[in-house]
Amino acid sequence: MTTVEPTMLEKPNIFSFATTELSQDAFIAWLLAWADTKYASANPQLHACARELITAFFAKHSKPVPRFTEVNVTRQSKHIDVLCVLDGTYAIIIEDKTHTEAHSNQLAKYLTNIQGRGYQPENILAMYFKTGDQSCYKAIYQHGFQPFLRSEVLAVLETGTGTSNAIFHDYFEWLYQWEARVAAYQTLSLEKWDGYAWIGFYKALKEQLGEGNWGYVPNQSGGFLGFWCGFEDILHIQLVDNQELRFRIDVPEASRRAALRRHWHHKIVTHSEAFGFETKKPTRFGHGHSMVVAILNSEDYRQAVHNGQLDMQATVDVIRRAIALVKSVTSEASE
Repeated sequence: MTTVEPTMLEKPNIFSFATTELSQDAFIAWLLAWADTKYASANPQLHACARELITAFFAKHSKPVPRFTEVNVTRQSKHIDVLCVLDGTYAIIIEDKTHTEAHSNQLAKYLTNIQGRGYQPENILAMYFKTGDQSCYKAIYQHGFQPFLRSEVLAVLETGTGTSNAIFHDYFEWLYQWEARVAAYQTLSLEKWDGYAWIGFYKALKEQLGEGNWGYVPNQSGGFLGFWCGFEDILHIQLVDNQELRFRIDVPEASRRAALRRHWHHKIVTHSEAFGFETKKPTRFGHGHSMVVAILNSEDYRQAVHNGQLDMQATVDVIRRAIALVKSVTSEASE
């Protein structure tokens, strides 16, 4: 999927052009700077919104927000995207991400660095400011950071919309449109979905199923957005944004791949009718570590209502039945 930022239809928006994380760093730092009490009368709405953002950061860490007057904000301090210090005592580390994710143990390094500057551990707040979407935040929590997601950012910014500041409104509208595109899977007809709508669907699906992960897979054909769930033994389900529901196996040993591919293809195809659908052989069998052994015999695993929009519950039912099929054939094999 080619990354395309949400576009503004009403007027040119600076953040439709300033799409890098450095641009977002600048906005975050700019807004936080307004929390200093010396700016309270210069723009009361921005001042209140900035302090609301800091309050939200403390709430994410389940800590009471302290009384503070002075706010010092720096960018790229020892590679920390934004560092916000309150009254020289409380240090808020902000790792800012849009489409990318944390890597190379960077979060642990930032915490170690800030602890080495003399701040008390209880006065350090580590925030993972994520306006894009990612499937899993487990590693973020493990490193002591709290995710602060796009919907949470919008909730805070909503409190400041009374300001006439153009920079603020451009950022708010840009983020609002982004959220709207991700939520569009609920209202667009299935054939009109773009990559953002697929992400919204996968996020909702993970919540409905209580399992699964999604992500972008690059390949020579241009790549795709996929969703993986129902892991049992060497078998699992893969959903693809070309509307296919696939049954895959993972076989590290090359010498066993052909036999196991035939075995699991037969199992899936012969048992699928009992779970309310038909499966078939993929266009071609693979030969690698991960192989598709069967696909749902349907043009689209997504279910639609009369107007062509998604029927989420019916779609979840299809996937749950596929998961049940996987559990059935793998439990049978282990008996």
